[in-house]
Amino acid sequence: MKKKSKKKRYTRKYRLASSADWVRNFEGENIIKAYSRWYGVPLLCAIKELRSKGIEIEEAYEREVKEKAEAKRIARQLDKERKEKSKIEKYDEFSDERFAFIAGYTSGGAAYGVTHEEMQAADMEEEEMKAEKIEEDFEDFFLA
Repeated sequence: MKKKSKKKRYTRKYRLASSADWVRNFEGENIIKAYSRWYGVPLLCAIKELRSKGIEIEEAYEREVKEKAEAKRIARQLDKERKEKSKIEKYDEFSDERFAFIAGYTSGGAAYGVTHEEMQAADMEEEEMKAEKIEEDFEDFFLA
């Protein structure tokens, strides 16, 4: 795995201390993007830290950065939801309203497998077995 450079591991306190020289010697066009890349911080963090250094930053640019960050957050959330829905749809391929798990189909096309009721009964039985095991372990540990 690639290691982060030292300057990208700085805390805010050390970034602000070391950025004084960096800001004075900066000769590029977009100081915000350059600061963000150099110190490995998000653009909004770079804006905040540069403002604390006395650098003038346009409100419109900051608004644009905030809107892009929010759009990116929403896109990530939608992607996450889409992946969850995909997982559920894959599960639904093997179940329907009658069967919790469809094991297969007969030659006539009828599905067979485990019904929802059988699945619930098996889950309850498993929970009871776990509870009994816990009780036995408790008795063995404290009463032995």
